[in-house]
Amino acid sequence: MKLITKSGMARFGRGLRWAMVAGSLALFGGTGFAADAPSTADVLGKLHQSNQKEIEAGKMAEKNGQSREVKDYGKMLVKDHTAADKKVTALAKQEKIDLPAATPSMAEGHDQMHQMAAGTDFDTKFAREMVDDHKKDIAEVTEARDKTSDEKMKKLLGDMLPVLQKHQDTAQKIVDSQGGKTHDKMHE
Repeated sequence: MKLITKSGMARFGRGLRWAMVAGSLALFGGTGFAADAPSTADVLGKLHQSNQKEIEAGKMAEKNGQSREVKDYGKMLVKDHTAADKKVTALAKQEKIDLPAATPSMAEGHDQMHQMAAGTDFDTKFAREMVDDHKKDIAEVTEARDKTSDEKMKKLLGDMLPVLQKHQDTAQKIVDSQGGKTHDKMHE
């Protein structure tokens, strides 16, 4: 087991935060939506990229998690985001939309996630990041669902919300079981 210094954990936290923020920013451009509905192609492309990042995060949790619950959570992320991505790619194919391949920022986030070493604080830090990440994803998916007039897209996004909520709730349970607090609770 590799021991991580305090500065190493700080780099780990920043690296994980960067990877998760990049995932959230990639989901819908990071600036929110204008008054106009986003295009189906843009939303599907961003969902595809976000699913790929969550799959990678899940694999990282399976590999680096210290507890069974974090490893199981990672497995759930991989399973659920793989299933979601199949729906995204199916709709893209149906709509004749080419989804983007991995972007440089995705590859960079992927490399950075795999360079993070497991440590005793991995589980808590990972779960906190997943609570925050899924909270943002839920808000962005809800906003996209509410603004789109494409019924197929609206259904896809609506179907994703309970899964994202389950991921947030499960991550919160992990944080709570580890005696940690989410970022929101820490600042209250």
